Amino acid sequence: MAKSGGSANKGHRVLLVKDTYLKYPELWMSVYIEGPSIDTQNFPDMFARARCFKADSPDKADLVVFTGGPDVNPKLYGEEKHPSTQVDDIRDAENVSLYSYCYKNGIPMLGVCRGAQFLHVMNGGKLFQHVDGHYGDHFIFDVKDRTKIEKVSSVHHQMCRNNPSGGMEVIATSSRSRNRWYDFSIHEQGMQMDIEAFFYRDTCCFGVQGHPEYKGYFEFAKWTLDYLNKFINENPDIVLVNKNYRLKQDILDMRPKTFDASKFITTN
Repeated sequence: MAKSGGSANKGHRVLLVKDTYLKYPELWMSVYIEGPSIDTQNFPDMFARARCFKADSPDKADLVVFTGGPDVNPKLYGEEKHPSTQVDDIRDAENVSLYSYCYKNGIPMLGVCRGAQFLHVMNGGKLFQHVDGHYGDHFIFDVKDRTKIEKVSSVHHQMCRNNPSGGMEVIATSSRSRNRWYDFSIHEQGMQMDIEAFFYRDTCCFGVQGHPEYKGYFEFAKWTLDYLNKFINENPDIVLVNKNYRLKQDILDMRPKTFDASKFITTN
């Protein structure tokens, strides 16, 4: 499934960043990154390490990235708003439209921080609207490879709740939070699994709660890129369609034909 030969002959220039001892995977993917510049500015350096290049539009992308930002409106997953939840309905509407396009066309997606939470909600998941213990660097545990990533950026106050019936595969966890709020009134205490990364096979959505694109988090960046290699380059569900990676038609045929975006459009 490697695209290296074909992509190398397209005339794309890739900035090679040689700043660590780590060996990054060579993805050779075109990447479209949504969001304002403050949320997207660090991604080009991370993807350049994996020999990726910019896509000017989603239809020309092998991967669409949903970036960080304000909280996802809890109305999108049927909950009342917690006092700490800060939303942007315009950003939500734009993201719903982009997700709907990716869903229809089988385009692989990556979500980071808010982006991960948004993809989780689009796949039928819900969020803890406020958690403690997650502002500041910490390690996460890869439950698939049984390894630890020592330094992961963490600047969020919400987290994904488990959604196994919706097809969520938990990839990495931590155990930082001791207080978790479902909404403004329902609150639980005690230690439990905090979901740090996940994958939805039927929509090819990979979500990471931390920020691998932040400068200085080289191990976390490599870990994220390695999983993108598994979930896209090495994924038997992914094929080349008009020179771009897409989910196989039989995967698309098993899902509802269209994504019902109307239920995810709201005003605050």
